[in-house]
Amino acid sequence: MLMRNMMVGLVVVAAVGGWVNCGAYGDAQQRGDANCDTLVNGFDIDAFILGLDNLPAWQAAYPDCDWEWVLDCNCDGAVNGFDIDWFIECLDAGCQECPAPDGMVFVPGGEFEMGDSFGEGYSDELPVHDVYLDAYYIDTYEVTNQQYADALNWAWDQGGLIHVSSGVVYQYGGTAYGYCDTTASSSYSRIVWDGNTFTVTPDKEDHPMVRVSWYGSVAYCNWRSAMEGKPLCYDLSTWTCNFGSGYRLPTEAEWEKAARGNTPGHRFPWSDQDTIQHARCNYYSSSSYSYDTSPTRGYHPLWGVSPYPYTSPVGFFTGALQYKADWGWPGSPTSYQTANGVNGYGLYDMAGNVWEWCHDWYSSSYYSGSPGSNPTGPGSGTYRVLRGGSWNNYATYCRVATRSYNPPGGRYSLGFRCAVGTP
Repeated sequence: MLMRNMMVGLVVVAAVGGWVNCGAYGDAQQRGDANCDTLVNGFDIDAFILGLDNLPAWQAAYPDCDWEWVLDCNCDGAVNGFDIDWFIECLDAGCQECPAPDGMVFVPGGEFEMGDSFGEGYSDELPVHDVYLDAYYIDTYEVTNQQYADALNWAWDQGGLIHVSSGVVYQYGGTAYGYCDTTASSSYSRIVWDGNTFTVTPDKEDHPMVRVSWYGSVAYCNWRSAMEGKPLCYDLSTWTCNFGSGYRLPTEAEWEKAARGNTPGHRFPWSDQDTIQHARCNYYSSSSYSYDTSPTRGYHPLWGVSPYPYTSPVGFFTGALQYKADWGWPGSPTSYQTANGVNGYGLYDMAGNVWEWCHDWYSSSYYSGSPGSNPTGPGSGTYRVLRGGSWNNYATYCRVATRSYNPPGGRYSLGFRCAVGTP
């Protein structure tokens, strides 16, 4: 059936998230050229099937080919069934490039200036220093309650990955590593557990996941990798990461580069101005900061109403006139004019809503001696890095340079988004 579909050129895939270049070996090799004859055509079908079934045999048959380039058609670092649709696309239309993972944006490699260029923050944001990063992808939005509940259900069905005790989801086999709360253990959680299935509190499906620990965030990264057939990044016994594999948390440097949106020298993720207002961010407004020019103060006028926590749906601050009928906010206005909070890379909620876990251990002095290329944080520590501020934080905590931290087991009003490297 696989060969018959390929022979008729059946296209069963649409590009997700656009295409980005992930490297090439020149004209001699290209995605889908499974027999390395410089062409992508029907003669590649048998070689591709051989690679799927028996990669060592394929390598022996085609010793001058690089499987990561010609067989890994979806650029996820593995050769498996997830490459089939993209191979068909290469046969049908030709390709030398890779699809961006669904729901992610591409951040190109290069150097950026990291730290507080305004000289108004905290000592751990200094010195300002140049950092080079390889290209990577990062989630467009914070991971939502529904996405996390779906992953929990997958993990539960696998057996031996998680268990629930007193309403808390733990790593299977003990209570040393709490992943997240459910409504049975915290009224702030939006994850509901009925003993068989995880669901989400109604109308909170598209809000960011909260009450999730660093451990629960990296476990989600592994579950997402497994569900998509990618290699796993994290060893959940040592909590170390193989940065060449699978989904993971962004490093602190990756988070800040992404938050800056390719527009250096700004205070917030947007680049048209260096002020902040409720119209484009969910945070706690105060006149204490000159750059907080919001005409409404305190909690957000739409989302800062019970029930707690006062999160907003991901993707809300687009610059559009929003309607209560579409979003169901608890605040009283029936419509609200947002400002565009999307940054230059197309990322949402890089300021406010929920704090986001990063991969790194935290050190207040790390910037003074951090590597200039692809830093991944100190080798050990007590706390993990948090970035971005939240719905109950002042404007200063929403600056792209602000650093915060928490014990990795802490849950509170914390969330995350995933990253993944390019092949």
